[in-house]
Amino acid sequence: MTGFKHFCKTLIDNPNFVVLDTETTGLHDGEICQIAIIDKNQEVLLNTLVKTKYPIPPDAIDIHGITDEHVKDAPVWDDIAGQVKLLLLGKPVVIYNAVYDRRMLHQTADIAGLEKYDWKAYSTFLCAMEAYAEFYGNWNDYHQSYRWQTLTSAAEHFGIEDLSTHNALGDCEATLFVTKSMISAYVGRGMADSG
Repeated sequence: MTGFKHFCKTLIDNPNFVVLDTETTGLHDGEICQIAIIDKNQEVLLNTLVKTKYPIPPDAIDIHGITDEHVKDAPVWDDIAGQVKLLLLGKPVVIYNAVYDRRMLHQTADIAGLEKYDWKAYSTFLCAMEAYAEFYGNWNDYHQSYRWQTLTSAAEHFGIEDLSTHNALGDCEATLFVTKSMISAYVGRGMADSG
């Protein structure tokens, strides 16, 4: 779990972070069909569709609009996995729902028949969704944790309304905005010097 304070302090102490987002073919047994990575200055380091091994199901297409036709000439995961690893190497990696996207990195490699990277050994993964949940403060007694909020809700809270959601690059940009807004709030609360 990435708490709000830990999230902000880590990124203040390690400002050379990147933001990653994926679109996938399914929540449970899916694979990545689009991936984007941007740096803290919103420079696009990677933004590509990925040719999937299996057809993209209609329910996934309904969410992100990516079809088999869109990915038919895209690189396969084997073509970009090394590049992804190099872009993440040694950096804090901010993701809105880090557990899910990291699982998709593993699953996609597995489906492609590649050796899995131990992503946590290469990089520090930080979940903007968990940090924002604590920042927002909607406690769930049953789960004994803060309720997760959507990326759209988080961005709207900080003043972004026209979001290109369910697009890896647009979601990276929204996550970066939410991240910087949380860091500003953290510093504004005088927490940065309090440890």
